[in-house]
Order: sequence, then structure tokens, then C-alpha cells
Amino acid sequence: MNIVLTIRTGLVWLAGLTAVLVPFWFAAAGLGSRFGLWDWRFGLGTMTREIGPNLLFAALGLGVLALIALIATAVFVKERRASIGGWIAAVCAIVIGAGGLWYAASVSARAGEIPPIHDITTDTSNPPQFTASLITRRGEDANSVDYASKTDPRSGRPLPEVQAEAYPDIQPVTVDATPEAAYGAALGVARELGWTVSTESGQELMFEATATTFWYGFRDDIVVRVTPLTGGGSVVDARSVSRVGVSDLGANAARLRAFSARLRGRFPEQN
Repeated sequence: MNIVLTIRTGLVWLAGLTAVLVPFWFAAAGLGSRFGLWDWRFGLGTMTREIGPNLLFAALGLGVLALIALIATAVFVKERRASIGGWIAAVCAIVIGAGGLWYAASVSARAGEIPPIHDITTDTSNPPQFTASLITRRGEDANSVDYASKTDPRSGRPLPEVQAEAYPDIQPVTVDATPEAAYGAALGVARELGWTVSTESGQELMFEATATTFWYGFRDDIVVRVTPLTGGGSVVDARSVSRVGVSDLGANAARLRAFSARLRGRFPEQN
């Protein structure tokens, strides 16, 4: 009987340990990459995608085994029931393992539903262009910003055609305001969204910025351009490009949606 209780204790202890360590592992993978403790390829590729699923399966398996052991001893060894902490440890391990695997599956499914592209713009025929200084800051290993040469790596189709199908709502923002007012509003929205503005030109009515993700510290570069309209008003175009990776999982499109929505909110008469 002591052996049974020892096994139960060991399983509960291991389940509790994984319930604590597995979330810490994923947090370390993301934050370590962001703060430069290791390369994002190690944090995302090795720690998260290679080792991570094994840890989630381990948490789920240990949680299930611990729960079975707890139930069995509660039924057959009633005088030696486990504390509430043991039950909590088993359930937490199951929730963390199953929840993490479900989330990984949902991300994978999402990746299969959208094209593996990472350069999104409101003007696919004449996208805003980045300055030479920002291209230099992106680094030699960064994704190209040559929009015209890009295609969907999955289908080989031109990028504008693929974007139009995947994100038809990504469109220029037209406002009934002077170019200067539109530029100032766009610049304010960029700062509200937490972008780091690196280039400002009120004369050329354009600015560049960089958005950094909380997890893994991925940097995506944005350029915004304001164009006066002949009959009055202005049109604001934006472009967001990931520095690394093939698919952005829709992040750049989501960023431009948020930017456009806030900008339109600055000019409510346009809604």
C-alpha cells in the first residue's frame, strides 16, 4: 500500500512541477528572444516549436496519470486521501497541457487558412516606399522591401492579387482634411498604437515607424504616406512589413486595420 501512495505522491509532484515549469518555459522563450538573450530562431523554433509540444504532452500525460492515481486511492484507500493541493496540481497540469496543445493547433490552422505573406499595404499598385536609412536598419538578413518582386510562396501568384483576396478590407483612408491635418492625425495615431517613429517629414507628408511585439520581440516596419486630393481632402496610405519570417499570421493586416480605424475616428464625419 505504501508503494501505491508513493507512486501517487510522485505523480502529483511531477504534475505540479510541469504545471509551473511549462508556462515558465514558454514565457522564457518569448521574453528571452525579445531582450536579446538568444536569437528568435532559438526562442521560437527550438524552444517553442520543437521542445514546447513535448512539454505540453508531458504536462497533459502527467496530469491525467496523477488524476487517475488520486481517484483510485480516494476510492480504494479512503483513509489516506490526498490534500486539495494534489487535485489542483493534477487539474492544472491537464488544463495547461490541453490548453497549450489546443492553442498550437489553432495557430497552425490559422496559418493554413491565410497566405504566407508578410508585406501588406493599402495601395498595392503604388505602395509607400521605405527610406534607405530604414532599409539599412532592417539589416542584411531582413526580408526584402521590394514589393513588386514578391509573390505568394505557396501559389506563386503576385502579392497584390493574393492580398486583395486575403485582406480585401485593407484600403486607403480618405479624409476631408488638409494634408497637414491628416499627416498630424496619422502621426498621433501611430504613437498611440505604441509604434516607435524613426522618420518624420512634414514636408514630404510621410513618416516611418517600427512596431515591436511583446513576445519574441519581432520588429515590423511601417511607412505612412499622405497624398493631397485634387478636389480637396487627403488620402492616407500605409504599409507594414515584417523583418523576419515568411508568414506573419495576419499581424501586418491587423496592424493596418487598427491604424485605419483609429485614423477614421479622428475624422468622424467620414464614417
